[in-house]
Amino acid sequence: MLKYDNSDIRFVGFNKYTKQPIRENTSRNWVMNGRNNENYKYIIDRYNGSTTNKAVNNAYADLAYGRGLSIHDEEEDGLLLQAFSELMTFKEVKAVVIDYQILGELSIVIHRQKSDRKKLAKLEHISKSNVIPSVEDDDGVVRSYWYSADWTKQYQAKFKPVEYPAFGFAEDFGFEKPEIYVGMPYQIGQEYFANPDYDACLQYAGIEEELSNYYFSHIVNGLSFGSIVNIPNSAHWSDSEKDKYIADTQGKLGGSSNANKQAFNFKRQDSEDTTIVNVENNTAHKQWEFLGAEASNKILSGHKCMSPALVGLGSSSGFASVADEMDMMEKQLMKRVIAPKQDFILDSIFEILKYFGLSYDLYFRPLTEIEGEDEEAIKSGNEIETTNEVSLVKKKTDLDNFLELGEDEDLESYNILDEIEVDYNEEDSLQFVSTGTARPNAKSSQDGEDFIVRYRYVGNKTPERSFCKAMMSANKVYRKEDIIQLENKVVNEGWGPNGVNTYSIWLYKGGGNCHHKFNRVIYLKKGKNVDPNSPLAQIISTSEARRRGFRLETNDTLVSIEPRNMTNEGFLKPRK
Repeated sequence: MLKYDNSDIRFVGFNKYTKQPIRENTSRNWVMNGRNNENYKYIIDRYNGSTTNKAVNNAYADLAYGRGLSIHDEEEDGLLLQAFSELMTFKEVKAVVIDYQILGELSIVIHRQKSDRKKLAKLEHISKSNVIPSVEDDDGVVRSYWYSADWTKQYQAKFKPVEYPAFGFAEDFGFEKPEIYVGMPYQIGQEYFANPDYDACLQYAGIEEELSNYYFSHIVNGLSFGSIVNIPNSAHWSDSEKDKYIADTQGKLGGSSNANKQAFNFKRQDSEDTTIVNVENNTAHKQWEFLGAEASNKILSGHKCMSPALVGLGSSSGFASVADEMDMMEKQLMKRVIAPKQDFILDSIFEILKYFGLSYDLYFRPLTEIEGEDEEAIKSGNEIETTNEVSLVKKKTDLDNFLELGEDEDLESYNILDEIEVDYNEEDSLQFVSTGTARPNAKSSQDGEDFIVRYRYVGNKTPERSFCKAMMSANKVYRKEDIIQLENKVVNEGWGPNGVNTYSIWLYKGGGNCHHKFNRVIYLKKGKNVDPNSPLAQIISTSEARRRGFRLETNDTLVSIEPRNMTNEGFLKPRK
C-alpha cells in the first residue's frame, strides 16, 4: 500500500505460495501431503506451467527409461525378459519412471496369485500423487496406504478413500486386497513424503509460469501494461469498502486476463470523476528479460542440468556444434544424475521380486550410445573413441573383443623360433607337454615352460571384407582356443556355410572366396637355448614330431581346404 497526496493507492500483485504443512490425522488414520494433498498438486502445476521445468522433467524421464528394460545375458535365456514383462508391462515401468522423476517418489500395486497368495501375479503403476500413508504405528512402521482418485473430492462417494495394505502386510488384510509398495529416498527432515530432488527451484518454475501468463495477457490487452483506476471522494472509505470495490471492479475489467493488472487510487473529495488510465509499455519484454533468464537458469541448476541443449533448449557454450555439446554433457549427465535415478527404481523393483523369490538381472537400455565414465564403459563392453575432444562411447562388437585378446608380434621376453603355415590335416591338435608359464596373459594348452604357440592371420594385404581388414590391420597373434571360440560369435555376418552368421573361423577364415589363412608361430623365451633333441629346434616331419613326443590328431578334411576353393565343394555360397 502506498499513500501519497492524501490518496490511498493499492496495487494488486502476484500471489504468494506457502507450502502446506504435513499433519497426521489420527482420527482418519492417514497423513496428507498438505491440505487435500495440495503439495503434490503444486508440484504437478509447476510441471505443467513452466516451459523449462517441463522440458527437463520430460528429458530426464526419457533418459532414465531409455529404450526400456532389458536383461543381461538375454541371448542365453531370451525367455527371462518375456517372463518379467508378463509380471510388469513396459508401459507400467515407464509410468513409474515418470512419477519418480516428477514427484521424487514411486508407488507400485502388487497383485498376488489367487490360487497361491505367496506367489506374485503382476505389478502395476499407481500414481503416487493419489496415494498417502497411514499414521505410523508404535514401531514407526507404515502398515497401509490410502488411495483416492481426487483428494479434493474425498467426501464424494466416487472418490471415497480406500485403504490398502502396505507391501508385506497383505496378511493383515486377509489377502483380500492388493498391496501398495512406496519407494522414497531418504531425505533429512522428511518422514512421510519425499520432495523431488529439484524442489529448491519450484519457486522459479512458478516465476517462469507467471511471466508466461503476463506476456500472454500483455499481448492480448494490446501491449498495455495495465491500468490505473482513479476513484474520487474515496480516501475516507474503510479498508473493507475499498477491498469490496477492488473485487467488484476487477470482475468488470475483463476477468482473469486483466487480473492483477490494475492499480486503484482512492482520491480525496475535490478530485475529478472516476477515470481509468491505460499504461502503455511497448518495452515490457525488456523489463522482464533478466528475470525470465534468471528463472530458467535456476531451474536448470535445480535439476543439475549441465546443458540446456540436453533438454531441447538453446545454448551457446563454445562447442563446435550442439551435437558435440550434447554428446559430452549427456555422458556426464547419465553418470551423475540419471544413473542414480535408474538404480533407485531398479532397487525398488528388485526388492519386490526378491520378496517373492524371483530374480531378474534387469537394466535400462540407454536411449543413446553415451554411457558413464571410460572405465564403466569398458566394464560394460564398450570402448571409448575421441573425436573433436568429445568422448563418445562406441558399442563393441564380438570381433572387437576378440581383437583385444591378441598379443603384439614382438612379445616381450620371447623370440620367434618358427613360423609355418598350418597344416590342418596333421597339426591342428598339436599339443606340447606344458609345465606352466608365469606370463600374465591367458595360457594356451599348447604352451610349454619356455615357449608359447600362437597363430597369425596372413594372406592378401589389401582385403575388401571388413572382417579380413580388421584382422590384418590388428596385426596380432592369437591363441588357438580364442579363435575356436569365435564360432559362437557373429564376427563375419553372412559369410559362413550357406550364408549363416556364425561359423568356424578356425576352419573357414573369412568365408566365401577368402584369400587368408592362419600361420602357426612358435616363440621361445629369451635367453633359453633349444635342446637339439627338441622338435622345436627345426622344422620336422609329422612322423618325426610324433616320434619325439608330439600328440597329433587327424582333422576333418574341410580344414585343409582354402575358403576360395570351398564353393565347388558346396560348403560355402558366395555372397553377392
